[in-house]
Amino acid sequence: MTLKKKRIIAVIGVQRSGTSAITRGLQVLGVNLGRFYGQDIVGPDNEKGYFEDLEISQLDVSMLNSIGYTWDNPVLPIFDDNTRQVLSAFYDIAANIVQRRLEATDLFGFKDPLIVRLLPLWNDIFKNEGAEVSYIIACRNPLSAAKSMQKRDGFDIVKGCYIWLGYITASLIYSAGYKRIVVDYDELMKDSEKQLERTAERLNLKFDADSPEFIEYKESFLSESLRHSSFGIDDLVANADVPPKITELYILLKRIAIDEISLESVEAAAKINKIYSWMEELRSTLLYMQAQFDALLYLKKEVDKKDAKIAELTESLTSCNSRQSGNSET
Repeated sequence: MTLKKKRIIAVIGVQRSGTSAITRGLQVLGVNLGRFYGQDIVGPDNEKGYFEDLEISQLDVSMLNSIGYTWDNPVLPIFDDNTRQVLSAFYDIAANIVQRRLEATDLFGFKDPLIVRLLPLWNDIFKNEGAEVSYIIACRNPLSAAKSMQKRDGFDIVKGCYIWLGYITASLIYSAGYKRIVVDYDELMKDSEKQLERTAERLNLKFDADSPEFIEYKESFLSESLRHSSFGIDDLVANADVPPKITELYILLKRIAIDEISLESVEAAAKINKIYSWMEELRSTLLYMQAQFDALLYLKKEVDKKDAKIAELTESLTSCNSRQSGNSET
């Protein structure tokens, strides 16, 4: 008897790019998200839920920290022997998570934006567990993503754009050779039926536009309240804070997302590799930028602490003066 092939559908890409909305759409396509995802964890920046696999997300944070990286670092980890040796301590934990997910279903889906920085490790794990993995690369206008990070995290637009670049290039480079598709968030919001249909066709999933699941997703889950900002290509070109190479990459991804050009074409691969090489040439500059940002963030926190202490002492002094004034009048 031939055993049914176990499959994994992973949604990857940068934060603030519609990864949650796309992952929720996987349920419409019959993909099991398991019982470990953060559907009910909501926040002011994601009121419909994050839809992240919490175990995978927490493990990825630990793995990145172990090699000296945080989620907002614009450069990618270098997967040399030293990095792999450090990460090997987490291998069995990660493999166990995958095993438990695949015990419950033949078609498991998840998303975690951090995982793109660690895909060389996870790809090995998926392979060793005998799972066939496919990737949905979530894409959004980098200015939209950067503006969202600015509002949530206080990042300037330049930093947000380079974070976008780091995640997107990792998604494209590390998913090469696997079945994959690019889904643009704005296109999903504009025509969810078309985007789920092309996703199902590309990844060999089932889609029924008349199903109650899709109708609920389209009419109830997806709403303009999910999209706090929307920018076009003209906005990118006109914004001096957006490096031209980032605009160039987004234009390419937009063409791919509307099926004007194939992600697997020679033209697309050449442009992606050229921009990836350009980003790697900037590694030392981006690391310096990150160090300066971290230093400024530390100083801001120290100033905030001092301001809070001053406010506390001022309030105490005012209260003391009020009591003394009352006693004097008595």
